[in-house]
Amino acid sequence: MQTAPDEPEFAPGKRRLIEAALRLAASGRSLATLGIRELAREAGLNPNTFYRHFDTLDDLAREALASISARLRPMLRRERWLAAHDEPFSVPRRACAAFFGFVLEHRDAFLCALAEYHGTSAALRDAVRGNLNEVSQEMADDVVQLSLVPGLSRATVDEICAQIVLQLFHLSHEYIHHAAQREALVGYAERFIMRLFAGAAMLAQHDMA
Repeated sequence: MQTAPDEPEFAPGKRRLIEAALRLAASGRSLATLGIRELAREAGLNPNTFYRHFDTLDDLAREALASISARLRPMLRRERWLAAHDEPFSVPRRACAAFFGFVLEHRDAFLCALAEYHGTSAALRDAVRGNLNEVSQEMADDVVQLSLVPGLSRATVDEICAQIVLQLFHLSHEYIHHAAQREALVGYAERFIMRLFAGAAMLAQHDMA
């Protein structure tokens, strides 16, 4: 199994700027609308510090999103492989539980990404979609390598994994804001995954008949 590299280590000032930007954007604002002075004040830094680390706010946003993805992806891959070793049928639930647990640990980043997914900045929309695509591609790699759903073409697995990742991404908003529904959301996500793959397997068998 090949995993993504661990999250890059940022200089303290750079990290403080990223964390400040995510806090400010978590209320629903776009990262592209933040002011440099506002951001520096939130981070407790001199505004000139921003330009030591970034050229534009879009650069900061892309690095912030990439750093979260770099932590999420290897964590999910480890969980899928460990679950498959223990009990293959446990993979969907364990992966969903691990994903949503990660969401809570990185609440501001996910709220920011959800806002940017349909935001006004094309660069940030592309960054969010690019990160989601990386997650779905690695999920598809694991489904194939672990033979979790044998008999499906790689193209079908890719399509299903893209749908799953997008659905879980949007469900993260509900998971963050509705604590009483969290267990039910994990169960729903698990059933969603199982039904997609089961349906695809049935169609594949029908096409072969």
